[in-house]
Amino acid sequence: MKTIRTVLVANRGEIAIRIFRACSELGIRTVAVYANEDALSLHRFRADEAYLVGEGKGPIDAYLDVESILALAKMHNVDAIHPGYGFLSENIHFAKRCAEEGFIFIGPELKHLAMFGNKINARKQAILAGIPVIPGSDGPVQSLEEVKAFAATYGYPFMIKANLGGGGRGMRIVRNADSLDDAYNRAKSEAKACFGNDEIYIEKLVEYPKHIEVQILGDKHGNIAHLYERDCSVQRRHQKLVEVAPSVSLAADLRSAILDAAVKLMQNVGYVGAGTVEFLVTPDEKFYFIEVNPRIQVEHTITEMVTGVDIVQTQLLIAGGYKLQDEKIGICAQEAIQCRGYAIQCRITTEDPANNFFPDTGKIAAYRSGGGFGIRLDRGNAYTGSVITPHYDSLLVKISTWGLSYKMALAKMIRGLEEFRIRGIKTNISFLENVIKHDKFLKGSYDTSFVDTSPELFVFPQRQDRGTKLLDYLGEISVNGCSGLTKNKPVFSPPRMPAKAATGAIPQGTKQILDAQGPEGLVKWVKEQKRVLLTDTTLRDAHQSLLATRVRTYDMLNIIDHTVRLLPNLFSLEMWGGATFDVAYRFLKEDPWQRLASLRAKTPNIMFQMLLRGANAVGYTNYPDNVIKAFVAESAAAGIDVFRIFDSLNWLPGMTVAIDAVRASGKIAEASLCYTGDILDPARTKYDLQYYLNLAKDLERAGAHILGIKDMAGVLKPEAAYRLVAALKETVDIPIHLHTHDTSGNGIYTYA
Repeated sequence: MKTIRTVLVANRGEIAIRIFRACSELGIRTVAVYANEDALSLHRFRADEAYLVGEGKGPIDAYLDVESILALAKMHNVDAIHPGYGFLSENIHFAKRCAEEGFIFIGPELKHLAMFGNKINARKQAILAGIPVIPGSDGPVQSLEEVKAFAATYGYPFMIKANLGGGGRGMRIVRNADSLDDAYNRAKSEAKACFGNDEIYIEKLVEYPKHIEVQILGDKHGNIAHLYERDCSVQRRHQKLVEVAPSVSLAADLRSAILDAAVKLMQNVGYVGAGTVEFLVTPDEKFYFIEVNPRIQVEHTITEMVTGVDIVQTQLLIAGGYKLQDEKIGICAQEAIQCRGYAIQCRITTEDPANNFFPDTGKIAAYRSGGGFGIRLDRGNAYTGSVITPHYDSLLVKISTWGLSYKMALAKMIRGLEEFRIRGIKTNISFLENVIKHDKFLKGSYDTSFVDTSPELFVFPQRQDRGTKLLDYLGEISVNGCSGLTKNKPVFSPPRMPAKAATGAIPQGTKQILDAQGPEGLVKWVKEQKRVLLTDTTLRDAHQSLLATRVRTYDMLNIIDHTVRLLPNLFSLEMWGGATFDVAYRFLKEDPWQRLASLRAKTPNIMFQMLLRGANAVGYTNYPDNVIKAFVAESAAAGIDVFRIFDSLNWLPGMTVAIDAVRASGKIAEASLCYTGDILDPARTKYDLQYYLNLAKDLERAGAHILGIKDMAGVLKPEAAYRLVAALKETVDIPIHLHTHDTSGNGIYTYA
């Protein structure tokens, strides 16, 4: 018997979390792997350790990167690897490589993966065990002529199926000779695309069957036990949607025959681990073997609920060499396993049933789930704020319910589904509710054609969504008022104005220097000054920080005549930024371009300055280069003179397009470094003084006319400012423009 101390789970989402929980209860250390796209996935935080896998590969390929997974396992002292379901769970090459590297593969033995991973081989084993199989080809069909010969012998309809298939992929129903050629070609191409092998075989189509699967456990000592059956007949395109354990509609003698057949097959082959033997049951109560799934199944939860057997823990213990009869597993005999009550599982997915189950993506704005006695939830990334991507399976959460009777389990499922509140993305909950409440499902009289032949399942009530609507209404009223009611304007005290009247000639200033001498001339003039030059931020950052950018154009125009006459020696007036556009359009109902034109007409002597978020311009996302160039050109023509360009991560490539565009417009490019951390702290080695000196040199080489220091959090201490500015003066040959926030109360001293 080998002790398993550490398990790596080569999977993601809810099944990875399920395995971690089982390991935790057994005192086993866990290791997760995650792709770049899963950096915020919950499963990586549920493990004791988590590591990036498949770096540089796609979101799916990362989890299929056998050698990277094995390298991580060796590096972190892993004893065993659990593949979960999907991905590498039935990959014989992966299982073989695990054995070669000395890892326990928590799954069936290699011979069983080879045997049941190939549908034709599985069929042969069923025949050897004396289990009825659907009439079909004895092996892969090699040509279209063989398919036509089968049709001539057995008639229509029949199915063309991928030899290595699963999940409904690589399957085509042929109902007449007219559709034969197309179905044959499509099945082969889909099999090749999905499984890397275009081998196909043929089976007679069984019409209106039930899909019944038997859960099997086998240890390394020849012991086999079943955990009863699950009814998986609620399907769409061969994908299971709702499962029930045990089946409601099987007669006792038929159930017994199916269970005995499943155990006999697995005993014949000496199966080890967890697996399911799957059958089709006809309306006249005949049953036929279809396949074995040599892995844990998505729907294993309901079998656990009716038997009390933890299937995942049993997998781990079997892999460690335990017998089913050992105390840790506790299955002393088949008769000791009791099926108590009924359980139902529904798979809640991010699909839109009203739009042909089209997958939806986006951020979950609100997430509230059902709960209470008899309800079990297995979730992956189901939480408020979670971003659902198009990269992976659309399963969001599995809800499983249990009751002493089928009716009790149904009532809990209806309540559980109704308690869910998921906003921001579409889900299939309304469809699942229709299924659970349907008369056929209530009676257990459904079969695999249920979804396709019940259009009433797709009639959905209009969701009220009262909570979201109320919030929207309150927000609308708060901001825009109520139609039909006059909203009184607030009464303000008269604004303080300069005592001296704003009359007379306007003195010349930096604007005239820029227009006459160009950017280089202005920079030369700045370097010649013996005094500190000031930027007035009243028209942008000051009221953004103090008044949420709510100062109106009307108020700015009232004061600008005084500003240009009383403060003509200012370096610039900062008057545009991202928040300017956002607030002007959304709340003030103003045009920021018209504001710029009106103020420019009254301010001929002082340069206007704006804040430009590099590749984001004044928006909240990256824009194409041509958009940035056009925006800079339009802004320069409208009156902006100094563009203070920054990237919040100090990423130079995010600023170079804007710098080049500003230079091409004949305006001032003030490229800024964003200050963070503390250069006075020797323990903080990443953003040290040398980091900022190197960045400053890079910005100067990129074409900056002026170097900006953007201390947006106000963390630049006075001593740090002195050292930084002094060192920058020795490093670059362009003027330095410091902008800080007086967060700490040291703002004046920082400038000093």
